[in-house]
Amino acid sequence: MGIIKVQPKPLSVSERLYIPNVLKGMVVTFGHLVRNLFNIKKLPLISYPEVKRIYSERFRGRHILTTRDDGTTRCVACFMCSTACPAECITIKAGEDERTREKFPVRYEIDLLRCIFCGYCVDACPEDAIYMTRDYEMAIDTRARSVVGLRDLVVPPNFPVGPMGWRPYYGQIEKHGTAGGTGVGQALRQAPFPDEAPPNPDVFRG
Repeated sequence: MGIIKVQPKPLSVSERLYIPNVLKGMVVTFGHLVRNLFNIKKLPLISYPEVKRIYSERFRGRHILTTRDDGTTRCVACFMCSTACPAECITIKAGEDERTREKFPVRYEIDLLRCIFCGYCVDACPEDAIYMTRDYEMAIDTRARSVVGLRDLVVPPNFPVGPMGWRPYYGQIEKHGTAGGTGVGQALRQAPFPDEAPPNPDVFRG
């Protein structure tokens, strides 16, 4: 077989100027713009954030740490969630209550950039302390803000977290006075632990 030499098609004067072709493209774009302006209701779009998409009831979104009636977190710093996490995005530092000898998280951080939202932490938690809500609005502008701590994760008692997202079991949720808790859990402490400032519930308000 011989060598086939491909010669480019010579450009016309209008093609060399590019202006006619650019105008043709602008006409097509402007035509779509006009049609869309007069047929907004028929477009496969939503007016976000005024309108939000409906996701599955098992959607795994933002994490929260639930609390008891006295305001203390249900987490006992057992490290089950960080051990089960395949992305190794959970960092926990445990402390011990001198009155009850019960452990509690002095530091609890989740790196949302490393998290793959698999829900293994929720499955592994024996205290129903961590949940994944259906909140998907987690836009950040810096890497530092992707690491959320206790101040952003802990929600007060009776916090309106329902409808819940990922859960390790099924059926009707029985809160029993706690934010997302499905059982009575351990006995209430005599007094909550002192904190520098209350948690920030506005982070989870839709």
